[in-house]
Amino acid sequence: MNWCAFGSWSLVLAMASACGILGGGQVAVDYARCADAEAAVAWERAQRALAAGNDAAALPDLVTCCQRCPDLMRAHIAWQDCARRLGGAAAQAMVAFYQAPSSGRSQVHAYLRARLADTAYAQSTALDAILRADPKFGWALLSRARVNRSQGRLLVALDMYAVALSNDPSLFEAAVERAEVLLELGRYEEAAVGFRAYLAQHPEDAAAAREFVGLLLYRLGRIDEAFVWLDRLQQSLPNDRLVRMDRAAALWRANRPREAIDTYLAILAEQPDMARAAWNVGLLYFDVVPQDDTQRRLFWPRARAAFHYFLQHSQPSDGDEQFERTLGVPFRLERIAALLGEAAAAPVELAALRWPGSP
Repeated sequence: MNWCAFGSWSLVLAMASACGILGGGQVAVDYARCADAEAAVAWERAQRALAAGNDAAALPDLVTCCQRCPDLMRAHIAWQDCARRLGGAAAQAMVAFYQAPSSGRSQVHAYLRARLADTAYAQSTALDAILRADPKFGWALLSRARVNRSQGRLLVALDMYAVALSNDPSLFEAAVERAEVLLELGRYEEAAVGFRAYLAQHPEDAAAAREFVGLLLYRLGRIDEAFVWLDRLQQSLPNDRLVRMDRAAALWRANRPREAIDTYLAILAEQPDMARAAWNVGLLYFDVVPQDDTQRRLFWPRARAAFHYFLQHSQPSDGDEQFERTLGVPFRLERIAALLGEAAAAPVELAALRWPGSP
């Protein structure tokens, strides 16, 4: 049996290197490296410019690299995307390059022409032709997996991501996107294995690390492991408010409510419009911290202040927040008023949300 095409995920990974051989013993094209020294230097320079957001500086190096390295797929994709952003003559020259005939040994040129197609149908037709010519062309398999995913055929996409990666182990996108599909399917343990394996090789991928943290926190309840990744994210993104919101949530789930509240209030001190943080403070003071009416009399005034702050600052961005504005928060405020009496609505200062006894 050809496990490169049909095997389980573990066998796919284990035998990926064996799948790099085409029929007749021909070694597969290496789409991840370029043997041309000058082009390799240009590619490194272009990547630094792109990371700094300097498309104009990256463009000439991308052109050099793509002309000298006809199979270095990521450089070609970067040139296409860079030229499209720049527009004008840069885009015209790029399109002309890929529309010209190519006598290359690989399917790179055809694939890049497919990326420039005007319609999804034209792209799909081009991908079919590429895979008929080379059924093991990983980039086309990756694109096909993405199409299936976008159309809701998640199980088909799952298998196709695995096949793409088995034929081209450099396609790290296939690994992380496969983990995302497992997450969408509710196969959380398998998704965690996929994210963990991917991040071991690409710890710098903040977007994937965020997804993994969300899986650990909100689906699997693995708080200790979530803290490890939150520490790493905060080192690289120290001021990112969503990372800090996840840290506060982790503290909440670790039964450290005061630290969670302090974290939410620190976010609000810097970004007063982050109303969801105030809502979470209200929930902690209302539901989590007090255990009896004596404690409710101490903490519910702060819950009320937090809920009023939320109402005063929120601009509903989703159904959950709209529900809380119209039903959830008013219901809790009624319960608070039943115990404490009515309170006049007034602008809320953050000091009113601090833990009792805090300076």
